[in-house]
Amino acid sequence: MSFSFRTRKIDMRRIGNFSDPKLADQFNDYLQTLKIPAKVDHDESSHDIWIRDEKDVATAREAMDEFKQSPGAAKFDVTAEAARLRKEEEAEKKRKLALQQKAQKKLRGTSGAFGGRTARTGNIPVVIGMIIICGIASVSTDFNPQLDLSVILEQINSPPEVRGEQLTAREKLVVALNFASPIDYATTGDAWVSIKKGEIWRLVTPAFLHGSTMHLVFNMMALFTLGSVVERLHGSWFLGSLLLASHIIGMIVQVVLPDWLESPMAVGASGAVFGVFGFIWIRPRFQPSYPVGIPPFNVYLMLGFMFACMTPLIQGIANGAHVGGLLTGMAVAALAPKSI
Repeated sequence: MSFSFRTRKIDMRRIGNFSDPKLADQFNDYLQTLKIPAKVDHDESSHDIWIRDEKDVATAREAMDEFKQSPGAAKFDVTAEAARLRKEEEAEKKRKLALQQKAQKKLRGTSGAFGGRTARTGNIPVVIGMIIICGIASVSTDFNPQLDLSVILEQINSPPEVRGEQLTAREKLVVALNFASPIDYATTGDAWVSIKKGEIWRLVTPAFLHGSTMHLVFNMMALFTLGSVVERLHGSWFLGSLLLASHIIGMIVQVVLPDWLESPMAVGASGAVFGVFGFIWIRPRFQPSYPVGIPPFNVYLMLGFMFACMTPLIQGIANGAHVGGLLTGMAVAALAPKSI
């Protein structure tokens, strides 16, 4: 996954010309008051009017026809107003440039994102902490975040007062960190059984468990690449909150889906990762000055993977967590204050 600074390609359209340069400049001033981005291309014999956005071409042509018929009309005497608008526009450009330069300074050192620099891990404590916790939890459970059926049956048949005492350290971790205790879930069929007992931490801890080395590596690489950018731009508290909200909402979506469609006993940080992805993907749409964007190919790759997981081609995936996390990140991108 890579990132790029947002650049905007300008493909201007010529709508006509004037023989008098003063009239060309006067009409350009009028377009300025109409909020139509344009420019005059002065030549020796012709002074062409160019429009930046295709959506403005028809309006600009109508205005040009009207202007040529009566350039001395009062409505076209807008030189002072156009100068004021240009001054405000220039000030806004300088403000956005300063914000982008500030953001670029924060981003220096993001591995693989901007020129291949090496990340300074001291600047991304949440990302590094999450990677360490997930690694320890996954290795400690031998990348096997569920109990064997024989173990579950043995525990169900044991007296309640001694239930769980004979479990290994790995098995106790599995019981403690899953969304529901596998033993209680097998007994009641209620995915919320442990939450109802007040074990609220289970809304979070499934993110730390992973079912294979590849599962862990893929999630942590994506978290490092995406999360490093967000943590440098917005700070550790923001990233931590985004990860937490994306995972919890994704986990709830996963659990409320019918058992025949999706298992509630899902694990992994994918929901949180998709939340960060959704945030970076959508944020530039609501904050045009946002300094980073995800190239379209990478967006297609992530979304394509998500939809492929919903087909028989890839099974055993927590699709509810993916969708819930993605939608949460997109919502945060739309609603969060413009802090940079």
